[in-house]
Amino acid sequence: MSSRADSIWAVVPVKNFSAAKSRLSTLLSAAHRAQLARAMAADVITALRNSNAAARLYMLSNSSDTCEAAAALDINWLDEASVAQLPGLNAGIEGTARLAARGGATALLVILADMPLLTVEDIRQVVSTWQSLEGEQRVVMVRSDDGGTNLLLAEHPEAFTYHYGPDSHARHSRECARRQCTTATVTLTSTALDVDNVEDFYSLAHAARDGRCGKHTAALLRDLSPATLLCDTSTYQEIAS
Repeated sequence: MSSRADSIWAVVPVKNFSAAKSRLSTLLSAAHRAQLARAMAADVITALRNSNAAARLYMLSNSSDTCEAAAALDINWLDEASVAQLPGLNAGIEGTARLAARGGATALLVILADMPLLTVEDIRQVVSTWQSLEGEQRVVMVRSDDGGTNLLLAEHPEAFTYHYGPDSHARHSRECARRQCTTATVTLTSTALDVDNVEDFYSLAHAARDGRCGKHTAALLRDLSPATLLCDTSTYQEIAS
């Protein structure tokens, strides 16, 4: 395990809640989709805070409608445009990485906001794996089922080029190879569910019924009675019962 004094900062990128989860539009109203996105982000941030993994926590967004949520969760809010040299998520994360490095951080942990099953233990496992690596360019990733990158913890983050988007895990792996990083990929069952479509939502309902999702998302799902949904409710009733 490294003997260096590590200082990890963490950032949770969050999209405009009012435009979130459009692929659930056949199931949930726009208002309920916004509530779901906010609840899932709250659960990720709560797990991150309770893990004590990071010295500083940030919510990164390109929309001011998330600022109130950040204040309610007592997390620093970053306007993407204030730190990014170009538009887009990758530029925003790279701007946050530069901010972290100037603040004394030796590593940046990036966690996506739509993983309501993420736990404190999961985050600590990622950090522990990272700390166990040798070298000066340590990187740990958690791959999503569709080839994305759900969590990424990178040393010297200001020198790392981020590649979020389709097949980001493969592209991040190539970036690690280019920079000769010491790299590990961690598999977490909790991150297999990132809620993007109707099937994911039904899986989330199952998880909430079994007590396997965060409290904010679980509370919202209890409030979403079948009468509030926009589709045939028989499937939802069967799953939620």
